[in-house]
Amino acid sequence: MEYSHDTISAISTPLGIGGISVLRISGDEAINIVSKIFKSKANLEDQPSHKAIFGRILDAGKLVDEVIVTIFKAPHSYTGENVVEISCHGSTFITNQILSILLRNTRLAEPGEFTQRAFLNDKIGLTQAEAVGDLLTAKTKISHLAALQQYEGSLRKRIEKLLTQLTDFRTQLELEIDFLEQDLDEIDNDNLLNGLSTLNQELIYLAKTGEEGLIIKDGLKVSLVGAPNVGKSSIFNSFLETERAIVTPIPGTTRDYLEEVISLNGYLVRVFDTAGLREATDQIEKIGIKRSYEIIEDSHKVLFVIDGDENIKEYKTLSKLVDADKIIKVLNKTDKFEEAELQAFKKKGYVLCSNQESSGLFELKSSLLENIEISEEELNSGILTNTRQIAAVTKATQSVSKAIQSIKNGMGYEFTAFDLKEASTALEEIIGRVTSDDILNNIFANFCIGK
Repeated sequence: MEYSHDTISAISTPLGIGGISVLRISGDEAINIVSKIFKSKANLEDQPSHKAIFGRILDAGKLVDEVIVTIFKAPHSYTGENVVEISCHGSTFITNQILSILLRNTRLAEPGEFTQRAFLNDKIGLTQAEAVGDLLTAKTKISHLAALQQYEGSLRKRIEKLLTQLTDFRTQLELEIDFLEQDLDEIDNDNLLNGLSTLNQELIYLAKTGEEGLIIKDGLKVSLVGAPNVGKSSIFNSFLETERAIVTPIPGTTRDYLEEVISLNGYLVRVFDTAGLREATDQIEKIGIKRSYEIIEDSHKVLFVIDGDENIKEYKTLSKLVDADKIIKVLNKTDKFEEAELQAFKKKGYVLCSNQESSGLFELKSSLLENIEISEEELNSGILTNTRQIAAVTKATQSVSKAIQSIKNGMGYEFTAFDLKEASTALEEIIGRVTSDDILNNIFANFCIGK
């Protein structure tokens, strides 16, 4: 990617009324440009790196604001360039006025351009750059911890270890290919196959962490499904501990889906209260039900709620939309049943729940997190957190599988070496050793301007 050496500036804090706002400037001329509008007892260009100086921002000799300016000299800065941060009073007007003055001699930064420059200047790796974006959007304890571990380099180290193993295998093969006629030890195919199989299992396991990583980052999608008036909205409100959904005894109240986000044991959970799965003659209601089907198909978990009638027909319809292992069967309004009836439903795999008696909700919430809770040890070892990383590891897995098959089929080590090179290239894309402009643009486009 072509590197731009011009000096950029942007507001790094959200606009609004607050104690301070921070503007960031990066580039070869950053300190020189700011020194022309900043007046203090000390000459800004003569100050050492990582020093904060009090002074005033002036425009044509007129006072704009009293500020604190902090300078970071290259290469010891976030971007690897000269960086200046201006902390001014947190007024939208003042902040924009200072930015306008800076833009006379700088360019407005693109989204994520400060972090992009940090990557291009080898201050951080690509997975760490992605982690910066994840830190900015972290909403729960687990998502924050996952982003923090990735920023500390856990995933990069895990990928580099796998690359080292691949390089060792490729070196053996290249020596065998290049010096076939010389008196070198022959490769033990059994050992080679065992080693590649072990490596492939590690890649497969790493790819599976991506499923959990996406849930940590984007949230566990949970849909409430059931016939009209079985109490889905009441359960929805109980999850939220607020009256977000309108609860009435009239079937069809939820004509579209409602979505809310909660934190459950540190995990982000997106709860969808869907329109009932039924035939509808009303055009608006038909649209709501169609949207419900789309939400349900995309859910990680589905709570199938009944209040007595098992509704086999509706359950079969639901089973065609999602796998059975994603469905949690819930008997609601259990306060209306005899004990023998409740035990019968329990044997059929239903979670018993009553909003009136506030029972069963803890068990219901616990069942949502089954099989997805990740230990801190696993987070520390490095997990995948986005589709780009998952796709790359999946490609590496496929390439190693082809390499294994080429040995079994006696195709020659040239084919094996080629497949392993493709696996290495895929993993190198994750940490940024090999990358393209499109990949970089997609990663940084989702950042805020000032990061």
